Amino acid sequence: MIHGVFFDLYGTLFVYGDMKKAWADWLHQFYILLHDLGLTLSEEEFSKECERLFWKAEPSPAKQNLTIFEKRIKSFCASIEIVVSDESVASVADLIAGKWQESIELDQDAVPVLKELKEEGKILGLVSNFDHPRHVRKYLSEYGLDHLFETIIISGEAGVKKPDPVIFRPALSATGLTSGEVAYVGDADMDVEAANAAGMMSILIKRQDKNIDKYCLDIDNDSPNGKRTDISQTGRQCETISSLRELFHLIR
Repeated sequence: MIHGVFFDLYGTLFVYGDMKKAWADWLHQFYILLHDLGLTLSEEEFSKECERLFWKAEPSPAKQNLTIFEKRIKSFCASIEIVVSDESVASVADLIAGKWQESIELDQDAVPVLKELKEEGKILGLVSNFDHPRHVRKYLSEYGLDHLFETIIISGEAGVKKPDPVIFRPALSATGLTSGEVAYVGDADMDVEAANAAGMMSILIKRQDKNIDKYCLDIDNDSPNGKRTDISQTGRQCETISSLRELFHLIR
């Protein structure tokens, strides 16, 4: 019996729009901000340098007061000889993540489905990979989603990422549920892999009208390799839905 439903965020409750535009928009914002801090590269040169920003290994955890995303920015700035304070890095990170968010919208069924699940007595949780947790919490609050979840686990705070099933442990502990009582809804192969490894019911949302490409991974960076895997090619066991409303016939 399913007593709880945990959700991924980006690509699941938040729907990707034109992510090629999102890449261009936040990159331009990033360029302007660093130009004000002394950047001398042309925007074209800067764009080429940025292509490697998210595909490198995560920076060392030496600066505990910075998010992984902020550490990436600080490390990147050092590589192009721009010195930035921790305060400036935080501001830059928030601004460019916000610009990226402009091409992402909340699924129109998200709030109604979450509320209906709660009314039915389901315990809800959010378990998401994201390297800049402050950004996630800001938009969960703005969209009125934060109060709908019993627990919110973000990889950048938890110190572990999907597909490692360990990321679910604090959510299970907070809700008092066992993995066999939980369905996990996500949009990527690693969501299915993590849920299966944890012993949960895995549900893949695969919207027919959305094309997912590398630009989706600019900041949420769901894949350690910078690529999404087509679930149909992996043979992993999961239920598949094309809209959030289809959840009900699987878990009732």
